[in-house]
Amino acid sequence: QLFEYTTFEDQGHSARVPDGYQKIPTHMVYDVKHDGRHKARMVAGGHRTETPVDSVYSGVVSLTGVRLITFLAEHNQLELWGTDIGNAYLESYTKEKVCFTAGPEFGDLHGHLMIIKKALYGLKSSGARWHDRLFDSLTDMGFTPSRMDPDIWMRAQEDHYEYIACYVDDLMIASRNPQGIIDSLESAPNNYKLKGTGPIKFHLGCDFFRDEDGILCVGPRKYIERMVQQYEVMFGAKPRGYSSPLMPNDHPELDTSPLLNDDGIHQYQSLIGSLQWTISLGRFDIATAVMTMSEYRTAPREGHLERVKRICGFLSKMRHGFIRIRTGE
Repeated sequence: QLFEYTTFEDQGHSARVPDGYQKIPTHMVYDVKHDGRHKARMVAGGHRTETPVDSVYSGVVSLTGVRLITFLAEHNQLELWGTDIGNAYLESYTKEKVCFTAGPEFGDLHGHLMIIKKALYGLKSSGARWHDRLFDSLTDMGFTPSRMDPDIWMRAQEDHYEYIACYVDDLMIASRNPQGIIDSLESAPNNYKLKGTGPIKFHLGCDFFRDEDGILCVGPRKYIERMVQQYEVMFGAKPRGYSSPLMPNDHPELDTSPLLNDDGIHQYQSLIGSLQWTISLGRFDIATAVMTMSEYRTAPREGHLERVKRICGFLSKMRHGFIRIRTGE
């Protein structure tokens, strides 16, 4: 795919670095996705380069914005679709002047000097370059950024608005004709390679489904299941189920149990981070408990860790709690 997107310009074997260009390292990153898919990504060593003078900022839609679009879609009888733009960064060109020497994994090109033409992952400005490319595409399609969130795009139709919420390469589309928007993204001049296209089922860590009453439900069920699996790896057992995140009338500030060692502190901070993201994904019912226990991240005690484990146990037992988008009134 790197060659399919003409990511590099071959300068030949043992070629001299062109004037004005900087030679940097590259490496591979491997990952296993939440659904078991294996992913490989070539990443440039952008940490070796100077920060560009122009902005490298690239915005993403807020999770509040995603919830708002979900509500508007349900309220106005719009279809809610999701899609992912494949190899998004490679759709745009970099302004940075960088190159690298191809390693043995490049086969016949081993030892060749390669100039990086596309906004390869790892370069400081790649996020901004992709953001610019998507901006041009959506503008040409007649969409404009909303005033509430510049990464929520709107297009007026006869009796409603269409919306696209952009989180890097993940798009949430609210429209009465989402296939028409998909066709525009896949055809010239955009020619994006889309995947996972269709009625939204999973987006940014949240599951989307309808309950037995046909009400749209949104919640981080899969994320909580993964967090419970990580808990089992960390502590060697499943979390005990609880019906409340903290004990009534609890006073963690009065805890005098022994301070945690370095491993315990790491466990505590890791759990707090996972719980905070769970709140962002819509589980507001644990917000007060997690905020309370976050105060002790720098010097937690054994009793504090037990309280955080209780919050995990509450989520494990109540993992099927969701936001229900009810627009009847």
